[in-house]
Amino acid sequence: MEKNTKECPKCKKKTANNSKSCSSCGLNLDSDENYIRAKEETNNGKDSFLSELNKIAGGSGKVELRLRDLVVNVFKKHTPEERENTFICGTAKTSPKEGEICSKWPKPWLFSRVFFLFAITFAGLVALLKIFENILAYPGIIFIGALIIPFSLLIFFWEVNAPRNINIFDVVKIFFFGGVFSLLITMILSRVVYVRNVDYIGSIMIGIIEESAKFIVVAYFLRGSKEKYILNGLLLGAAVGAGFAVFETAGYAFAYGFQIPTMMRIIYTRGILAFGGHIVWAAMYGAALVMVKEDNRLKFKYITNIKFLKYFIIAVALHAVWDMPISNTINLPIVQGILTIIAWIVILILISTGLKQISSLSYSNRI
Repeated sequence: MEKNTKECPKCKKKTANNSKSCSSCGLNLDSDENYIRAKEETNNGKDSFLSELNKIAGGSGKVELRLRDLVVNVFKKHTPEERENTFICGTAKTSPKEGEICSKWPKPWLFSRVFFLFAITFAGLVALLKIFENILAYPGIIFIGALIIPFSLLIFFWEVNAPRNINIFDVVKIFFFGGVFSLLITMILSRVVYVRNVDYIGSIMIGIIEESAKFIVVAYFLRGSKEKYILNGLLLGAAVGAGFAVFETAGYAFAYGFQIPTMMRIIYTRGILAFGGHIVWAAMYGAALVMVKEDNRLKFKYITNIKFLKYFIIAVALHAVWDMPISNTINLPIVQGILTIIAWIVILILISTGLKQISSLSYSNRI
């Protein structure tokens, strides 16, 4: 029976092969022009949400998100030589020339190996504590537990940095310095603007304070003209956000984890939620800042640029709603899950925009 039917490209309903129009929506299937137009309308409908979000954030043009490329290499076997070649990226001898930078969607994989390395280490430390009751494993559990997701995500953003112009040492340096100094600035701002309660207003104030603190540090590392690629901003923003997330989680685990179950719950919960938190929020406005300043040195006019401010406001809004005491009937972080999805859609749009920038610059160098 299926052989004698065809699918309407507009409503996806089955209709007879010899039908000139769809029995459900009435589309004229006898005309190739109508058929093609309906198919295009269907595809455009799928992209409408992404296009609207891109417009809100100040972007333009078609958004291409190739999620499969971001995970396809994770499940493949890789040689030690591939790993070594990845880690030596970012030096004067290994960074590609502008016209040679690949503008195709990246296929990262090393981040998954870093994750498994930390996960195995964490499991070993937990075994020391629970099986052998060795309290010396306690500090290691806190630090490695806080590090697993943020640092693995940081390696992901480092692999996504197609220009390959930032080496791993600089990334780790920004991770540590950026994390510490953004926390210090947060404490200073918190003394100036005191937040009494984490209610709805308090959550908004916390979002503004913490994102402003991280932005000051991100802006410092992006102040020069060398960091001119959007993907550079994405990476350096993620580095600062990852450092902030690790030290904050370790602090919470130490301060409130007087009992092992409580400590483990803090580490697991904050580890899972790290996917949609400080790392991606800082990555957003890091990329947006480079988007507006391009290859110029940082000036105040770029910070007040409406395109940058849109991304910064998105990050602050996501952070504020994340902290709000929104209750739900089930004891699950539903709100945070939705915010994580929104944040990653924005990140993927920025990756797409960054690759378009590279493609445009490569074309300019060839003509």
